[in-house]
Amino acid sequence: MLPQPLKTGKQSFVTVSPILGGKITLPEKYFVDPADETAFHTVPSLSFLITSTSHQPWPRRILFDLGLRSRITDYSEPQQRHLANRTPYTIGPGVAAILRSEGLDPASDIDTVILSHVHYDHHGDPDHFPGAQFVVGPGTDSLLEHGLLGSAGSHQHFSGKDLLPVGRTVELPFPGTNTGDDGIYEWKSFGSMNMMGIDFLGDGSVYILDSPGHLPGHVNLLCRISEKKWICLCGDAYHDRRLLTGEKGIAFWEQQEQEEKVVVCCIHHDPPAAERALKQLRELASLLPGDVEMIGAHDAGWFAQANREGRMFPACL
Repeated sequence: MLPQPLKTGKQSFVTVSPILGGKITLPEKYFVDPADETAFHTVPSLSFLITSTSHQPWPRRILFDLGLRSRITDYSEPQQRHLANRTPYTIGPGVAAILRSEGLDPASDIDTVILSHVHYDHHGDPDHFPGAQFVVGPGTDSLLEHGLLGSAGSHQHFSGKDLLPVGRTVELPFPGTNTGDDGIYEWKSFGSMNMMGIDFLGDGSVYILDSPGHLPGHVNLLCRISEKKWICLCGDAYHDRRLLTGEKGIAFWEQQEQEEKVVVCCIHHDPPAAERALKQLRELASLLPGDVEMIGAHDAGWFAQANREGRMFPACL
C-alpha cells in the first residue's frame, strides 16, 4: 500500500502551472445526460507543467499532457475531418512555443512527459520534446498500433505507433502485474481506496493514478503542492464538471454506421469503468489531508476562472 501522504516536515512538494494547449468545441449531448441538445461549449485542452525542486542540483520538470498539435496539417486526414466537427477550434502556438516564450527550452528543460491518454487533443507534438522520457498508461502501445477494436466514433482515430519516440517511451505495466521497466514504476493500492497508484518521484509529491474507462491506458496525476493542498489532474475522466458533482450522467447516443446498422456510442470506451473512475475521484478528497482541487483537461468553467485570476502559466496554482 502506498503510504498515507504525509506526515513529516521532510515531505516534498511540487509546483503546478497550467498551460492552454488549444481549444475545441464540444456538443453537450455527447458528454452529459440529460443534455441541452442545442448546446455547444468551447473548451480548453490543458497541459500542466509540474516542477520538483527536491531533486538537486537542478529542478525536475514534468509535463502532463501536451494539448493539441501546433499545426492541423500534422494530424491524419481522419483526425482533420473529426476536428472539422469541433469548430470553432484553436490550434497553436503549441505547448513547446509557450514554454519557450518564458525562457524554458523544450529540448533540454523538460525531463518527462506523462500522457493521460493518446487522443488527438492530449498528445500534442511529442517531437518538440527530444530530450524527454515519455510515460504512458498500460495498453497504449497496442492502441496506437492496432486502434480501438469494436469502438465507433470519429474521435477514436489515433496517430499510429510512430507517435511516441522509440527508446524514450515507457509503457506502464497493468496494475497487478508490475512487470514493466524492471519494476521501477510499481503500482500499489492508494490508501484505503480501491485505486492503484505509482509514487512517481519516490517522495510522495507526484502520484500516477490508474483511471481506465475513457480509454485504455488513461491515467490521472495527483500532485502535492503544500502540506494541505493537492491538485488532481483528471485528463478526460470527465469533460464536464457536472459529471464529477453527480448533477449529470454519462451520455450515450445512437449512430448509423452502415445502411441499416445503428450502434450505441459513448465518449468513453468502457462506461462502467468510467463511472467507477468518477466515484474514485469523489472519494479521493476524503482520503487526503487538506484540500484537493480537481481539474479536468476540458473544464471550461475552471479555465475561465483561472484565467481571470492570473493562475495560468507562468503562474503556479
